[in-house]
Amino acid sequence: MITLAFLPGTENIPLHAIAKWRSGLSAADQQRIALMKGEPRKTEFVVTRKLLQTLAQQRLGVSAEVVSTAGTAPRLLTADGHTIACSISHSHKAILVAMNTVGSIGIDVEHHRPKSVAKVVHRYFWPEGQTHFANCSEAESKAWFYRQWCIREALVKYQGDGNLFQLLGMPLQLTPGTRGLISQNKTTTVAVISSGGAQPELCFPSLDQDAQWTFAPLNPETHLAELTPLPSQ
Repeated sequence: MITLAFLPGTENIPLHAIAKWRSGLSAADQQRIALMKGEPRKTEFVVTRKLLQTLAQQRLGVSAEVVSTAGTAPRLLTADGHTIACSISHSHKAILVAMNTVGSIGIDVEHHRPKSVAKVVHRYFWPEGQTHFANCSEAESKAWFYRQWCIREALVKYQGDGNLFQLLGMPLQLTPGTRGLISQNKTTTVAVISSGGAQPELCFPSLDQDAQWTFAPLNPETHLAELTPLPSQ
């Protein structure tokens, strides 16, 4: 099972819910939060962990804790000692989390910024990619840029190492058994690299009256489509 949860923003989450979730984190996570600067960053940290814990509980029926150490990818550790691959990304106010019970996973979410991306393409992208970018309309060139950027950012997380700008300098190459999928609208791009053969599901969390997460397959406010393979260009 491969599940992604996309949250457009955290501004509608009640403060009392965030405080409750934060109090339930491990001592190690409490220490990490204490070193963070700014409440938005602390809120993102708390919310991502609660989302992943709830995904594991609702989709797998297991209690799990998100564990991570410096320089390593996060993972879900179940009460009986099993580990589940997971990945976390955030951009602007949006949060994306994912878990994969049958393989590895890496994800990325990017909020489309209004400034031009042409300088980045001309400096870092591979020659054929630069040519394709130059031949696109303004709207399509930006959408294309974020597809290429996000899928490679997801690949870096999937591999656990690697250099994003080095990957931007060549056409995308995935090993057998690994696939890349994209979902995109006018303001946001979501990318996932996964293995294990299962079809990733993109869902959208919302809070009920008791401040408990529920997950739906579609949120009309996001206008994000189903995850689809990355186009050849």
